[in-house]
Amino acid sequence: MAVCLLGGLAVVSGGQPVPVIYSTDLTHPHVDPDDHFDLACLYAMPEADIRAIILDQGQLQAQRPGYKAVWQMNYLTQRHVPAAIGLRDKLKNPEDQALDQPAEFQNGVNLILQSLQNSPEKAVVLFVGSARDIVAAYNREPGLFQEKVRCIMGFIGEASDPANVEYNVQLDPQAFIRLVRSGLPFYWVPCFDGGIWKNNGHASFWRIHHRDVLEQTAEPLQRYFLYMLRTATNDPIAYLSQPTDPADRAWMMNGERNLWCCPILGLPLGRSLAAEGQPVVRFSPVELTIDSQAVIHYGQSTGSRSVMRFEIIDQSKFAAAATRATAELLRAFPLRR
Repeated sequence: MAVCLLGGLAVVSGGQPVPVIYSTDLTHPHVDPDDHFDLACLYAMPEADIRAIILDQGQLQAQRPGYKAVWQMNYLTQRHVPAAIGLRDKLKNPEDQALDQPAEFQNGVNLILQSLQNSPEKAVVLFVGSARDIVAAYNREPGLFQEKVRCIMGFIGEASDPANVEYNVQLDPQAFIRLVRSGLPFYWVPCFDGGIWKNNGHASFWRIHHRDVLEQTAEPLQRYFLYMLRTATNDPIAYLSQPTDPADRAWMMNGERNLWCCPILGLPLGRSLAAEGQPVVRFSPVELTIDSQAVIHYGQSTGSRSVMRFEIIDQSKFAAAATRATAELLRAFPLRR
């Protein structure tokens, strides 16, 4: 078992899988198809012992159930990863425990706490979307987080343009404020840097052609993506084994996609993102504060915190390396036997 450093974080590689709690705003029908790509890549990582999936924004989940994609992933891999719908409403303030929200939307927070309590070692917490359920769980049991969380890595926010209040921040500003101020080991991956659809080196945004990452994947996994892209309504499991119409396949392969996560989800698990044997991304410490409007301000001042911020080492190689790593993960996806 080897231990490597990711911006100062000790991560295990070559040993036992790392416990992972994953919060995602994945839905069906989708709001953004990238969430389905992220989920498939996480399931493809042998380093990830996925202990829980939290389906962010409970009210939306009640209308557009992300459970369907989780069922498909569990079926394709013969796994039994539990999933739960998260809180319905935004946090009212940074310290909100959300105990007053309806019982049917408490399962996400409860699953986070239960998974941490039962984890044999410190877990990595990943989120794509809001940090609502993670923060509510922390507000209820801060000691448990201190004891059982290795780090929290979240894809959220804007790295340099204070006028751009990024979508995931808008989902729950108070949760983002609390997370940044908490002092927990936070590995921050901004979604944009320099404005919407821009990446000046401190964001993870890039674009792919579907063909570049799906062409060599097994047909059942292609069916998983097609079910999502076609917003199908028939049985999600039966759909996976049905034959694919050549026209449907061609339509899917010709698509393009914005991505943020995929192979980057593996960084705190010991997985690298490299080109020609050299890393193309890293995390670097940065001192910052977050104001009451959830806007980041850099520099040391009263109340500032040090977080680890995502950084692209070589922008000329990043998109190609991230696309190649995504394709490799999906090509090696561990299908049931």
